[in-house]
Parts: sequence; structure tokens; C-alpha cells
Amino acid sequence: MANKRVFQAQALTVNGVAVAGLSRISIDASYRDIIRSRPDGAVGVEDVDRTGLVFNVTIECTDVTKVNELLASTPGTLMFYARESGAATYHKYTTAGSICVLHGADLRFAKNADAVMTLRGRLAVTSGTSDLKDIFVVDDAEAAGTLVYPVRLQRPNTASYDPDGAAAAIAPLHLESLDMSIDAVVIDDYADADIAVTACDVVGWNPLRTSLVHKDASMQSGTAPQRDITGEIMNAARGVLTVVLLGRGGAANKTLTINNLLFNSARPDFGAEYATFTLAGESGWKNGATVYQMNSATKLFSIA
Repeated sequence: MANKRVFQAQALTVNGVAVAGLSRISIDASYRDIIRSRPDGAVGVEDVDRTGLVFNVTIECTDVTKVNELLASTPGTLMFYARESGAATYHKYTTAGSICVLHGADLRFAKNADAVMTLRGRLAVTSGTSDLKDIFVVDDAEAAGTLVYPVRLQRPNTASYDPDGAAAAIAPLHLESLDMSIDAVVIDDYADADIAVTACDVVGWNPLRTSLVHKDASMQSGTAPQRDITGEIMNAARGVLTVVLLGRGGAANKTLTINNLLFNSARPDFGAEYATFTLAGESGWKNGATVYQMNSATKLFSIA
């Protein structure tokens, strides 16, 4: 039997958007409903059947600046390449006869690593007779795909939280990490003679969740009783968080902006090492007359 291995996935395109800095992509095919008969005198369950094939997609990459564009993209085709072992050619993988609905993302910005993003999506087939072999099409001995390179970012360098109506912003120092997570309410369905899920839609987006970790134990003057900086942020009204992210390899810095953020929990951790302070909050999609969008002039969050 011939040796057929592939490695180094690359040149990913999702819904017409080139995704760079790819580290992993997985497509989990499973049946949504497993029907098991009730025992009626035999040793146990006699019959097991399956229905409603579902394809869940997970993508890990460093192309964090494209998060808004990707989550707002029109569902379409997913395609990528992987190198063939022992050859100068590639496997080309295409999700044909289906659309990819992206419905969530996690982003992590840490002081000792690349900024990374994990995208979550689901495939819906365009034909009810399609099964796994029709959806996940593989072509071998292909030329390499077109590589694109991400705007790589690293540590969160400075942060400023500007509460609505406040005279001055609050700027914690010694940032350790910042995490963001967003997911949508997703519905899907199959019916009649469909083999796989034929309908998948995003109903709406849940609040953006944000977690900021720092080591700044500064006390805030002018407060009675006096609070540390974490307590001051926790006590503040909803507002705007801006974080400068350092570029890698000589690239320019970028600024992460999170609007309409309300911090709703704080956790200081004290021990033998430097104390850490964790702030967690959520951003809703409306503030007064302002309605935020995923990818427009009034983004709920952005990296620019």
C-alpha cells in the first residue's frame, strides 16, 4: 500500500476570505440524531440508526485582524491545501455542495505568545442527497495554493478603560493577557429524505465576553474609601476599552477597541508571586441610540 500522508495545512479560504497563519483546521462529521430501539426481550438494544449528518468546523490561526470580516462573511465555500509527504505537490480539500456558517470566535492576546484566534462554524449542504463523500472533496497531486501572511500581533502593551460620562479614563498597567469570546444563536435542520443538515442560520449574536488580566496594584486617589485600580474599573459605568497590541517582525502596532463594555466581576489572586487581577465583562449590542454591528462603521469590537 502506498504511503499517503499530508501535513502543513495552508492557503485556507473561507467564504471568500483568505485566512493566514493557519495552525489547525478540523471538520467534525457526526450524526445529530442517533435512534436506538427500546429492548423488548432481547439482550439489549436491538437496532441503532442515524440521521441528520452535521459538519462542525474549527479553525485556529493568527489572522486575528480579520475577525469581523470573517464573522460577517456571507456563507460560502471552505477550501485549503496540505502538503503531500515525499512529494512537491499538495492535496486540495474543498467543501463542495455546502455553505460554511461561521458562528463563533475566541481570541487570546498574551504577553508571551502570538495573538491567536479560534473560529467555529457549521456546514449546511445544498442538496438533501449529499453525504460525506459529496461534501468533503479531495484532489491530489495539485499545485500549491496561494499563500497569504497575517498581520501578526503579540502582547497587549497598554490599556485604557473610558467609562461613559467619566472625566478621565482608567489605565491599568502590567497587562498579562486579554481574552475575547463571541458566539451566536444558531439554528439548523433537516427533514424528509435529507441525509445531512440542509439549513443553518445565525439568529443573533450573544454578548461579547471579555477578560483582562493585569498585575497593577495601584491605588486610585480621590476615592473614599480608597480603591485599587481593579475596584475602580469594576465600580465604573459601561464604557470603551482600548488596548494597544504590539506588532511582530517590525509590523505596526494595532489598537483593539471594545465598545459598550460593562465589567461585572473581578478576582484578585494573591500568593508568593506578584498578585494578578482579573476583570471580566460583557458588551451588549445597543447603547442608547447606538446599535452596534459586526462589520460596519459602528463595530462592537475592532482591531485597527
